[in-house]
Parts: sequence; C-alpha cells; structure tokens
Amino acid sequence: MKETLISVIKKLRPGWRFKVAIGLSLLFHLLLFLVHLDLFQLRPIEKPKRKAMQVTLLDKIPEDLKKIRSLKKKAALSKKKQIVNSEVKGKKMKPASDRFLGAKDQVVDRQTISKNIGSFKEAGKGKKAGSENGKKIAAQKRKNDINKISLSDLAMNDHGKKAVKRIKKTSPVDESEQLGIKFGDEKNKGLAQNSDYIEDVPLGDMTHLNTVEFKYFGFYNRIRQKLEQYWGNSLREKAKDIYRTGRKLASAENYITSIRLTLDHKGNIVNIVILGSSGISELDAAAVESFNKAGPFPNPPQGMMKNGKTTIEWGFVVKS
Repeated sequence: MKETLISVIKKLRPGWRFKVAIGLSLLFHLLLFLVHLDLFQLRPIEKPKRKAMQVTLLDKIPEDLKKIRSLKKKAALSKKKQIVNSEVKGKKMKPASDRFLGAKDQVVDRQTISKNIGSFKEAGKGKKAGSENGKKIAAQKRKNDINKISLSDLAMNDHGKKAVKRIKKTSPVDESEQLGIKFGDEKNKGLAQNSDYIEDVPLGDMTHLNTVEFKYFGFYNRIRQKLEQYWGNSLREKAKDIYRTGRKLASAENYITSIRLTLDHKGNIVNIVILGSSGISELDAAAVESFNKAGPFPNPPQGMMKNGKTTIEWGFVVKS
C-alpha cells in the first residue's frame, strides 16, 4: 500500500518536518499567485473614453484656409533675412537685429519705407506739391540782374540831363518748386520709391531701414534691376489673361510667389523651381517668365558658388 504524504512527513525528524511544511506552504501560495495573475490578464481592458470630435467640411471654410496659408507664408518670410534697398543716412554701426541685409551697416532713428512703389530711388530736395521739371520761383531780381546799369547810362545828354537807361519791368515767372521733400538729397529729383515688400515697417517719405552690410549686395541688386525691366510688363499681360476668363483677384489678400533659382558659373539659369505658389497660376507664370527674360546674370561671386552652381531664393508679391 502506498504511503500517504502525511505518513511520510510523520516519519521525518522534527527539524525536517518543519522545513517540508514551510516548502509546501510557499508552493501553495505561488500557485495561487499564478492563478490570480492569469485571471487578471484575461480580464477585458477598459478603453479610455474619447471626446467627440467635430468635423467641418473643407468646402465650408475656404477663406479660413486662405488665411492660414497666408499666415504661414508671412511667418516663413519673417524668419528669413531680407535683402533690401535703403537710403544710407543712418549711424554707421551694426544694428542689434540682422533681419535686413543692405549695402552698409547702419542704424536709423525710425524705420520707414517709401509709400511710393517703384524702382528704388532716394527722395530729392523740394516740395511734395512741386513738379518733376519745376524750378524755384523766379523773382524780379533775376530780370534786373540781366539789365544792370552801366557807366554810359549815367552820361549827360544834350539838355544836361542824365540819360538813365530805362529798365524794362517784367512780372515774376510763375514756376513751381522742384518735386521732392524738405530734407531730400539735392543731387536727386522727385519723391522716394521702393519696390521691397515689407509689411511691418510704417510707410513714409523715405526708405530708412536698419541694415547689416551684405557681402553680395551688389550682385543681388543687379538681378533686381534687370528683373524690374520685365516684371511689370509680364504682370500686366498675365492680369489681362485673368480678367479675360472672368476671374478677379481678391482685394483683401497679397499674392506671394516664392522661387528658387539655380545659376551656373557664367550666370546662366539652369533651373527654376516654384517653392511657394501664390495660388494664381498666371502670377506664378509671370514670376518665372520675368526671370527667364532677365537672365542671364553674369559674373556671380565665387563665394556664392558650390560645385559650379549657386542657388538664389526670390519672392514676387502682388499687393492687394
């Protein structure tokens, strides 16, 4: 007959009985723990409650999407350093911010950009109400200077009277002053102009910006001057195409086309990529067309070249 577990334990010495009892107790509790763990793993996991999401159809928020796109473009532009034209009349020192790159280091008392859009020029000395070909008002003195009295005019005539030559009286010439501003440059004529797109600088009679001297400013300025010869005409032609199709440009939005241009060592255009579209295909086409007509851009600086090529980013803006 087989011996039971209890009878076997009784035959053991007292010390061994205690050890076997402790071992059996630990084995029993371990089995209970494993069973509890297995049951816990088999329980269904409660998923966290999710808040209801409101879905809006895209065709109901086109204006919001346009605003978001416009804000993203502005944010991207604001992070980049911008090469600008500015009248060099500030203090010859490097500004705290290097946002604007220009011909020279300078700091001005108040930053402004010319309210007149066009090829960059400084304001001439004159009056805002003057004319392009105006001259200072001619006084009677100018006419008198032409008819000065000579010694012969004081000679006596046959009757012993002084024969004074009569001076022909003429009325002052009514000519307006030269067009310009009070503190303008005497070497220049007319009002200031600027074609740079800078939103967060107030408009004024002159372009005064804090600038950091840019090593390759001269090359970029040559590109700008050539582009200005074609951009306006290209834009006008494309605008005609837009209106022929019955479309109109929204007046509350600025249209920005960002382009990346690749030049070879001779300044020839080898590639043009539209980095950011204005949303109007004709405006994007006008930007690309302007570059193709203005190129090539000879003598790119060696410092800008990498593996025989240089890359330039440029932005075209049609203001609303």
